[in-house]
Amino acid sequence: MRKLRAIAMVALCAAMGLTTTASLAEGRDGKTVFTTCAACHLATGEGLPGAFPPLVNLPATFEKEGGKEYLISVVLQGLNGPIKSQGQTYAGFMQAFAPTLSDDEVAGVLSYVLTGIAKSPLAEATPVSAEDVAAVRKKIADKSLPSSHALRQQLDD
Repeated sequence: MRKLRAIAMVALCAAMGLTTTASLAEGRDGKTVFTTCAACHLATGEGLPGAFPPLVNLPATFEKEGGKEYLISVVLQGLNGPIKSQGQTYAGFMQAFAPTLSDDEVAGVLSYVLTGIAKSPLAEATPVSAEDVAAVRKKIADKSLPSSHALRQQLDD
């Protein structure tokens, strides 16, 4: 039953993400863009056990070597399949938002998560810039950046 519920949540969140991001206008701020993320990760960023990991502890990931690039990669390339986070396993599906979010929107939503909803927010007002996102987007286009799963393994989470 638990597995069926997780699969249903994945399908629901994927569908909500696809329809919500398709209607995003260029230039929305991070808090507004986060409404798409909240469909799966909840408005509090606490996530759904077994399906979608919490986002409230992402500053710790961000501060690791390669953490910023990994977080940007997850938003742009998505992340599919099981992951472990804070000792828990999550088997959700996160779509790639590269086709639907601008560099400013990706930078804005990540900065909002890291400074606005995190349990221990970063002090820097905008820790992720549009230039940071553009650089990762270029690496993805050049096929010089590994998958989000490979980057995650490098973080020693």
